[in-house]
Amino acid sequence: MTLVTVDKKPEYGLDKEFVERFCRLQTDFRWILSNKQKLMQAYANKYIAVENQTVRFTGDTIEEILSKIEQKNKQVDDFVIEFIGKQQANLLL
Repeated sequence: MTLVTVDKKPEYGLDKEFVERFCRLQTDFRWILSNKQKLMQAYANKYIAVENQTVRFTGDTIEEILSKIEQKNKQVDDFVIEFIGKQQANLLL
């Protein structure tokens, strides 16, 4: 699997906020990949929403995760949402 990377400095017309958000989400996704075994033990067959390398919400369905995020008045696009199963990782933004 290849991850797309973006330099910390805005280039090619990308605004600073976009680059910072992208880098934060990329860091969270890498954290999920590097902690997959621990996450599988704690959250097998669950969806998780990760923000700043911390599992903030869990649920049995994607709809449940989205509802929990919205109930806390958070923005969905600030989280990496992942299904923790015994198969290959699926990234949902």
